[in-house]
Amino acid sequence: MGKYHWSVEQTEQLRQLILVHNDILILPHTAPDGDALGSTLAWAKVLQAVHPTAKVRILSPDYIENYISWLPYIDELLIYPQDEATCLSAIAEADLIFHLDHNQSSRLRYAPLVDAVERSRAPHLLIDHHLDPDPTFTLCFSYPEASATCELVHALILSLGWEEYITSEIATLLLTGIITDTGRFMYSHISPELFASVSDLLARGANYSHIIDRLTYHNPELQVRLQGYVLDQKLEIYPELRAACITLTQEELLRFGATKGDTEGLVNIPLTIEGINCCCFIREDKTQVKLSFRSTGSFPVNQLASAGFGGGGHLNAAGAEYQGSIQEAKNIYLCELRKLRDQEALHG
Repeated sequence: MGKYHWSVEQTEQLRQLILVHNDILILPHTAPDGDALGSTLAWAKVLQAVHPTAKVRILSPDYIENYISWLPYIDELLIYPQDEATCLSAIAEADLIFHLDHNQSSRLRYAPLVDAVERSRAPHLLIDHHLDPDPTFTLCFSYPEASATCELVHALILSLGWEEYITSEIATLLLTGIITDTGRFMYSHISPELFASVSDLLARGANYSHIIDRLTYHNPELQVRLQGYVLDQKLEIYPELRAACITLTQEELLRFGATKGDTEGLVNIPLTIEGINCCCFIREDKTQVKLSFRSTGSFPVNQLASAGFGGGGHLNAAGAEYQGSIQEAKNIYLCELRKLRDQEALHG
């Protein structure tokens, strides 16, 4: 459909797999964001409407961050850290498992969770827009050209002829994922088909003003103060590399009472500076260092994440993890960045 080239046979195989199974489990990636939760919650609600006798559950590997805790049906999630036993039972009982917004089971992060999923003999189906999907999925709808997994889910629902089940709440979930994963329509993969999808969701009752209100105007005071601190004290600019870097230690995060959600969006701010088209945000977690990369134009931060840290993602938005210090991670970032800039200069 549109820019997606799945076949009628694939669509029918998907339909039959859904209709003949009665215990369906849907998995987003660890630390689920707006796209991961929007797509999983919307897909679950459509499947419940299509197959009302089936048990359909969503298992989140992590607690939900405050900035997306308002999403419709969020209270129906199984939360792995909150009830490990129930979550592991749900995996064992499932006769069909969907993986949404991640390309391999290792993205579930926690070893017992990953092991339980990989031991399951249920068919595993993928709906995702990241590069290099695991080839072992029973059925794979992997399209890196999609702006968000929510855009893919919407297209699949239409392909299946299930558009009548898109309620205003489901439309809101799907539009939320598109808005958050595109950085409010600022990243790559912007296309006429994307805006056609958005138009259809709005026509079906997606509450755009509510989404923007919740994503913009309900920040904790300390989050705003953290942003001021970062811009004043922690932002480093490298004009010769047309790049920026932000670092935050565990001590700094604790001082501001910050969670991962409170740092969401910080990496984008330096890109508003004239002449800067790449930024890396390096955050110290309890056991590792997390890196988020953003860029504008054609600068490939996914290559930066992969070459330096074995990470990956999209052209303008990528991520990675590093076992070491913040300073080491920053040094690697700058080293790989210089290599990419040298390649740029060499090829004009």
